[in-house]
Amino acid sequence: MLEKMKAAIFDMDGTLLDSMTEWRRLNGEFVRQRGITLTEKQEADMMSMSEMMVVDYFRDEFGIQSSFAELCAAANDAMEQIYAAGVGRKPGAADYLRRLREKGVKCVLATATPARQALVGLNRADMVSNLDYIFSTDMIGYDKSKTEFYDKLCSIIGVEKKDGVMFEDSLYAIRGARNAGLLGV
Repeated sequence: MLEKMKAAIFDMDGTLLDSMTEWRRLNGEFVRQRGITLTEKQEADMMSMSEMMVVDYFRDEFGIQSSFAELCAAANDAMEQIYAAGVGRKPGAADYLRRLREKGVKCVLATATPARQALVGLNRADMVSNLDYIFSTDMIGYDKSKTEFYDKLCSIIGVEKKDGVMFEDSLYAIRGARNAGLLGV
């Protein structure tokens, strides 16, 4: 399938950009801003959690009643500054994008990071020119767990889902892509 793909759809954070440590570090900042001192174990626990998991952890461990939307809004505001300062590329990511484009494969970004922050990070990492399309969940109107996200994305880029491959580091998004009919890597 990888030799026959017509579209390579990439997640951004943790797949093209080496930014997941920064995202996870913000979980500790969120707690410390509420006057809570964290133990080393709590810091380590949060570094291994997805944002969806950490909301439950905040409630159970610290009594913080925050929603996923509230946590995302706080993290997105902080991440824009981090992206602007520069986040490194994942090793080999830019070269792989260039090779795919040379073969005529459409290279597409599909991220849960808001479009504004995604563009700041990609521009700073000098990766925009290697992408044919850039989409975020706020642009498409669905999250990456939903088949509708991939239906809409593939319709816009003009590629059948069976001809697309999703490169992703989040299980929920891989499941969404597979449920929609894409190969997931």
